[in-house]
Order: sequence, then structure tokens, then C-alpha cells
Amino acid sequence: MSNWERHRAARVVAARSADAAEAAALLDMLGLTAAEGVAPAPEPVEPPTPEPVDVTAGRMVGLAMVAAIRRADA
Repeated sequence: MSNWERHRAARVVAARSADAAEAAALLDMLGLTAAEGVAPAPEPVEPPTPEPVDVTAGRMVGLAMVAAIRRADA
């Protein structure tokens, strides 16, 4: 039986058992252990680093618009 099949069988036995004693007895009959039903922990993943955004061009346009509005109001 492959590792995947052993893992799956142990998970099915644990899910279908009424209590821990029944699960232990069934796993023992199949030659499996409770540890075979535990999935390995996932590898940690680094979050992506956002790329810097240049906001100076938009800021300059905004400042020019404010200056034009102020000149028009004057």
C-alpha cells in the first residue's frame, strides 16, 4: 500500500469511528497508526513584496490643478 493509500485509509477509519477506542482497534487491525492519518504541515510561504509606486507625477498634476483653480477664483 502506498503512503497516500495508508494516509487515506487512516483518515477514513478515523472519520467513520464512533470513538477513539474503536478507531484505535480498527487502525490496529489494518496495521496502521494514528500518525499516518495526520497530514504534514504546509511549507511556510513568504508574502509577495509589493512594487513601489511613483506618486510624484500624479501629485504634480494635482498641484497644478489646484493652482489653476486658485488663479481662476482670484
